Amino acid sequence: MPGVVMMESGASHFQSTNHDRSNGPITNGARDVPNGIVADSQSPAPFASRMNDLPDEIQHITQGFVPLSVLLSRLAQQTHNQLGDEIMALAKMPMPSSTLNGNFANADVPSDDNSPENLNKKVRLLNFVQDRHGEWVKALIIANWSRKAEPVSKLIDLMHHINKTRTIYQSSLDYMINIKRDLTFARIPNPDLRTALQVLSTGQSPWMPELNYIQPPEITAEEQVRWIENLNTLLSIRLNLEEHDNIPQQFKEFEIDSGRVTFKVPGEFEVDLTIADEDPEKQFWFIDFRFAFKPAPHELSDTLRNFLEFKVNEALQKDGLLGCYKFLHEFILTHKITEYVRQAIDLSKGRWADMLEVERLRRAMAIHYWSGRQPLDSPRSYIIMGVSSNKTAGSGPNDSNHSRLTLRWFRDGIEVKGVQFPLDGETISTEALLHRVIGKHVEHILQSYYDTMKSHGRYLRREATLKVKIVAENPGESVLAMQLSHRECLKIKVAPVTGAFLTVPQSRDRFDLQGQLNREIKKPMAEQVALLEKFRCYFMEDELNRHGKTRGWNVYNPHPVRYEEARQMLGTRTSYQLLWLKRRGLPDNWYIMVGQSPSGDQWWLTEIVNRSGSAKIATTARLPLSSSPPQLSDKFFAQLTFFCGAMISQIGIIGAMHREKIKYDVQERVNPMLPPNMKIPALHARLSEILGRHHAHVTKSVSSWALDFVEINLKNLENRLPQVPGSTGRPGSHNGEGNQIPSEQRRYNIVVEARVKVADPSKFGPLKGNVERDVAFNERLGVFAFIIETEVGGSILDILAQRLQALSRLAGSIDAICRSPRDVQCEEITLNNVKFSYTDQARPADAEAHQNVQRWTASLDLQTDNMKLVLDGNNPQIRAVEQFNKLINSKEGFKGVPWFLSITLPVQRALGAVERAWEDAAMTSQCRVNISVSSLDCYTVDYTLPSPKEPGRRLTLYIKLRRHNVKHEWLICCEGIGPDKQPPDDFLKILQKVWASDKNVLRHLGVGVAADITGGAEGIVKATDEAIRALAIKSPLVSKQPQPKPAAPKNTNQNRNTPGNRPRPQQAGSEGPVVISLVD
Repeated sequence: MPGVVMMESGASHFQSTNHDRSNGPITNGARDVPNGIVADSQSPAPFASRMNDLPDEIQHITQGFVPLSVLLSRLAQQTHNQLGDEIMALAKMPMPSSTLNGNFANADVPSDDNSPENLNKKVRLLNFVQDRHGEWVKALIIANWSRKAEPVSKLIDLMHHINKTRTIYQSSLDYMINIKRDLTFARIPNPDLRTALQVLSTGQSPWMPELNYIQPPEITAEEQVRWIENLNTLLSIRLNLEEHDNIPQQFKEFEIDSGRVTFKVPGEFEVDLTIADEDPEKQFWFIDFRFAFKPAPHELSDTLRNFLEFKVNEALQKDGLLGCYKFLHEFILTHKITEYVRQAIDLSKGRWADMLEVERLRRAMAIHYWSGRQPLDSPRSYIIMGVSSNKTAGSGPNDSNHSRLTLRWFRDGIEVKGVQFPLDGETISTEALLHRVIGKHVEHILQSYYDTMKSHGRYLRREATLKVKIVAENPGESVLAMQLSHRECLKIKVAPVTGAFLTVPQSRDRFDLQGQLNREIKKPMAEQVALLEKFRCYFMEDELNRHGKTRGWNVYNPHPVRYEEARQMLGTRTSYQLLWLKRRGLPDNWYIMVGQSPSGDQWWLTEIVNRSGSAKIATTARLPLSSSPPQLSDKFFAQLTFFCGAMISQIGIIGAMHREKIKYDVQERVNPMLPPNMKIPALHARLSEILGRHHAHVTKSVSSWALDFVEINLKNLENRLPQVPGSTGRPGSHNGEGNQIPSEQRRYNIVVEARVKVADPSKFGPLKGNVERDVAFNERLGVFAFIIETEVGGSILDILAQRLQALSRLAGSIDAICRSPRDVQCEEITLNNVKFSYTDQARPADAEAHQNVQRWTASLDLQTDNMKLVLDGNNPQIRAVEQFNKLINSKEGFKGVPWFLSITLPVQRALGAVERAWEDAAMTSQCRVNISVSSLDCYTVDYTLPSPKEPGRRLTLYIKLRRHNVKHEWLICCEGIGPDKQPPDDFLKILQKVWASDKNVLRHLGVGVAADITGGAEGIVKATDEAIRALAIKSPLVSKQPQPKPAAPKNTNQNRNTPGNRPRPQQAGSEGPVVISLVD
């Protein structure tokens, strides 16, 4: 209509409303609204806004109105798009031959090219311009008419009102006519009283006509049975004799009963036929029809029955039973396809909505399944069911091969051949058919995953489980199971209705596997398998992070080194993911790198160092963990912590041995704290090389007491807190201020056991069981075991050398005592102290020979770097302790100490008696005696006596041990202070007199004598001292002096407080008892 821009007839979202009756300006059919835009109103406008020139009964029409601006903008956009398409089409058209030959630049070519190609382009462009010109001319006309929008709008309202009134009038007229027509049947006719009276009185009406029909005789039941039996006989004779060769193969089985023959085709139909004549040339006749499949109607409608009766009788007349079968067979096939289509449409409206697309193609159908699974432009999956003639080349018209239903399957746009889907003839179920087809599709998808992944190394070596389960009848139960961890498996299913992947678990750690699989469904299978492997890595990372965080293991992000650093170490060409773990308490530069790849997982212990500003891998050690997913339990993390700490410590010990150039050997050992696959090798090093690092002279004496090797085993890992003031070092302890030390500051110490086998275990007989809290000795095995605790990664060589040095000292001391020819016996032996007793006698052959002899005790302190000899305070040899210590710490060691203690004991007793004798005499300061020890084999006694002429007389008595004629003897001689060292005459006279009368003197040597070491020297020294003391007492100067008060006794226990059994310092954190067990 002029002046109004109309929408298409199908547009129904614009509603009719009462016109705005205001007198405002109108543009394109609407007042006060530019370009005719009309507000969408659902109810009439108020009475005050209605137009003044139209009555209220006239309704304003706005339905189908379109703003002129929208029309012009859409036309402009359409023209622009079509122009672009036209330009692209012109560009694709062939070029003129002259241009293709390269002659376009020739000046002889006319300006107007009349080649066919150029003319086609011009014609196409002209047609395009004319079409667009016509559209814009129409738009111009509409724009011109829009200037008269107000009268046109009024005209539309009036026309609508007139049409509405006319419709009401016509409807009222029709209603009245229908009422009048219906009243005709409701009219009661006038009663025929004359006829009624005649009939009621006489029982007849002579004026009514008589037809004179002859009634047939009634048939009795016996006649009916006989007729039916005869009919059955005729049917049997005709089918078995006359029609035997003409019966189709599908009608070979039939039943004759009740005068009819019933042909049954399983899964298709049942038809009842009969005959109307005995002539065998006459046709069969249709009686009844039934469907032999479900779902199907139980009773035929009248229309369908009449149609089938007509068509079947026609086919029987033309082609006999064969034509009847062909018609009904084709009819059944068509009906089955129709039933499949009906069920498919019902499914598409139900729970398969938006996932099924059904197309009916004459006697075929197509069902597109999983429509929402793939993009619209991608290949689709569908099935086509149709009727196949089942005829082959050269087959005749009478062949027994008849048409049948066939199904073609297209998977992702490609027909899949060689797959048969049996169609159930007795039950029609589109959903069951779709389940069978989708089951094959799901099997193809899951089997493709399985075939691609089973060639990976971790599945070939059965390190991880990969299984696929296919349920053909229920594709929703088909599943692909891939092992993620020790307990968890990834299960992948395909939803039968939507075709979407369903994964359990769906996601982990912000990794939406199910969503990514459904989004990347068109990617190659290798990329999808890589996505599964990536999810496995994320799952493993999340499992390690969740289970390991409470046990001190954390996933370290970002990675400490670049991927290129680890690629060469892993030695794999396949894709891999790296996972870095760090344990609180272990050294900060040590990590566990887990390389996860389809070929298998690898666990590496790595040391990261910074070189030239970049992180590098300095040390690597592959952990002997199985490539199968570990069980992330408390036991696993405890074993991993111990194994890593032990490996770090072993690497530190081996590195220290390399730096010290100590040779070592590695032997496998099984640790009861670790599983069988985790073996920490034991280190075997030379005892002499460990002891000879700083003491080269020690190496010569090792072979005398021990085998020259040390076995080092890593036993345990202890969690210690840092040593702060007031801290006990135990887990959970507090510092001096009472605040609990954070667990992040805890550090692990490694407990190392070092074993040394001694050559003669009997020498260490007193050492039984636990010698100390960290030392044990097994006499039967002859093995010493040392427990050393140090920080993880630190070296134990210094501590071990100290322990071995102490053991070497202990062994040397015991060996010296056992080898000594004197009467020296070990009383008590510890690693820090050797307590022994001795006499001045030679070692007796019988142990009970010297039972009544006084035994002196001494102990050797081994806990410091310099050994010390500790004597009792009343021991006469205490004055020679310094000389003994010098001998002990010299190259000779403790070898000569037992002999010197026993040999010098008589002399030391005599010197002690001399010292006490002079103290009792209470001499003045002018008369004194000084005893000194020059060496263990030389002692001096200096006598200073007063003299009236000289400042004082001095005499020195030398007691020396010397070897004479293969025997040892004591030489006792005296010297004066003169230049000739000649003693005074009075002294010499008295001494010679004493020496001459002493029976212990072996021989005289002028100013001295020689005495036996067995005890003669003790008597000679005492006798000599008595003679000199008697001479000093007779001196007049001494007698005139007042007697002094007794002097306080000298403290002879000055060395009694020397360190004896002070415990050796232990390692930090070694609190509590330690029990060391040595087994065979």
